[in-house]
Amino acid sequence: MSVHDVMFLMLAFIVLTVLSVLAGAIGFGIAKWEGALTPAAVARGFIAFGATFTIGISTFAVIIAALK
Repeated sequence: MSVHDVMFLMLAFIVLTVLSVLAGAIGFGIAKWEGALTPAAVARGFIAFGATFTIGISTFAVIIAALK
């Protein structure tokens, strides 16, 4: 794997992290909009973050395995 490939994967990982944080913030906002208490809204935000991040990492694993 070349340096260019590693840098591209790092960039993709950073983008995935930002998108996961955005999904978590949206989950938190929707929970607060529904009237949930703050601890419950934070929990929903973390669930949205975790789900998005897990799906993204799984997709990366499949793509990397397919490229080898």
